Amino acid sequence: MLEPEHLPPLQRAVSRESQRGQYVFIRLVALRLALLLVAAVMGAVGWKLGELALSAAIAACSFAVASTIEAFLLANRPSQRWYAGRAMSESIKSLSWRFAVAAEPFPRSRGELECVEDFAGRLLGMSSDLGSAGLAAPSASGQQITEEMLALRASPLAARLEAYSKYRLQKQRSWYADRSQWNRRQATRWSVALLVLEVAGVVFAVSRAAGITTADLLGIAAAAIAACAAWTQTRQHDVLATAYALASQELAAIASVTPRVTSELQMSQLVSDAEAAISREHTMWRARRH
Repeated sequence: MLEPEHLPPLQRAVSRESQRGQYVFIRLVALRLALLLVAAVMGAVGWKLGELALSAAIAACSFAVASTIEAFLLANRPSQRWYAGRAMSESIKSLSWRFAVAAEPFPRSRGELECVEDFAGRLLGMSSDLGSAGLAAPSASGQQITEEMLALRASPLAARLEAYSKYRLQKQRSWYADRSQWNRRQATRWSVALLVLEVAGVVFAVSRAAGITTADLLGIAAAAIAACAAWTQTRQHDVLATAYALASQELAAIASVTPRVTSELQMSQLVSDAEAAISREHTMWRARRH
């Protein structure tokens, strides 16, 4: 058994750093788009408070805060911490599983001390890249090669194969499948929202042309459509749904050969194929994000 808490502390620390970057980036982008939409609405309503053009003041404040958020995003790049953190977290996780189940490049045919030193050296190389990746050095106290990793590595082939199949292959496949379904639902919801806004835009345009209303509702609809389009471009739900579905199917195909694994060489090949599939999905994810 090798649960997430049994992986190196560095992996968990980097993962938390990535999650914080994602949290800040997504929420600030949403706030910025909402403020721009508020500014568009204020430009259409023309509210006044005595001699004060209230709607213009609110619009100015909205633009000012939105500009401040944009400057913060450019200066601090929380998206970079999100992307780089996930990349490093996934790399450490893959390396740890390879070591724990004695797969390449840490097979049992090599000396145990040599494998331990090699793993520690690779982990040290990753930790030294934290600054260049835009990540704050996370707290990662404790032994990086945990007792659970060593215990699994010392287990017979059948036990290692079962642990890898259950706690790595199946869990990762389920995660991809769940995220694919969630992203598909979100993509559908935002597509419906855009369609509704576009229909509303047509109605507002016809009403304005027919003289039914003089309010600039068409401008509000256009701003709302632009905000929704920018949000869907940021989240990329449709693309991610497809990518995660393909990754889940690929892992399912790899897992189907598990019952036929009877040697250390076959075990190592299984792990290499699975980790390559996971790495491929993540590489494509990061490329799309950039």
